[in-house]
Amino acid sequence: MVTPVSKTQVYEAVYDSMVDLIEDGTWKVGERIPGEIKLAKDFQVSRNSLRTAIKVLDSNNILTCKPGVGTFVTENALREIRSRRLVSMMQDTTYAKEIVEVRSILDKEIAYQSALKCAEKDVKALQDCIDHLSDAAKEENLDSVIFWGSRFHEIIAEITGNQVLITIYKSLKSELDHDRLWYLKRRGIHEVYQEYIEEDRKIIEAFRNHDGNLARELMVRHMDIRIHGITEIAHENAN
Repeated sequence: MVTPVSKTQVYEAVYDSMVDLIEDGTWKVGERIPGEIKLAKDFQVSRNSLRTAIKVLDSNNILTCKPGVGTFVTENALREIRSRRLVSMMQDTTYAKEIVEVRSILDKEIAYQSALKCAEKDVKALQDCIDHLSDAAKEENLDSVIFWGSRFHEIIAEITGNQVLITIYKSLKSELDHDRLWYLKRRGIHEVYQEYIEEDRKIIEAFRNHDGNLARELMVRHMDIRIHGITEIAHENAN
């Protein structure tokens, strides 16, 4: 059912209402949506606001406009909607704890698989990474800390050899880096990485011994520290 939208930020409200109609199945994939005059009347908005919303939906590959034929819901509309919502959530600091919880689920299983598969060159790459990270933390070089901290987990993912998993993990990279930057700015480099680096060295030792269970256990502990820290910050912000 089409409902009128609020008068503030009108085209965005129309955009959201149209997305809702696609998600609840009112507008089906591949189907032509009602005409401009009818929609403007149903939403109780100007045709200019409606056109702007449709233009944005078209640019986002949710709708497709065919001159002389009409406007249609694309075949990939639902996937595009969910993908864009996920990216939006990951860029919102209010979801920081949930993002790290997702990371924890991924990272512990990645650590287990990689510990079983790793070669000596992989252990060396991880050790070099932590050495660079330690130096960057001592110098309080935030950009380098972010890079090497991210690279450590990326190397572990690459060791699995699972291209789907690697692609998923790397697709999260910018959001993970944003989360790490936000956390470091609040807690301080030395306070965070004194504990992190010690945990990372233990993880490397588990890899050296191909101890998947220990690697998983250490990664869970490593991520629990992160979740605890973010929870503390959330409580501080609430007070």
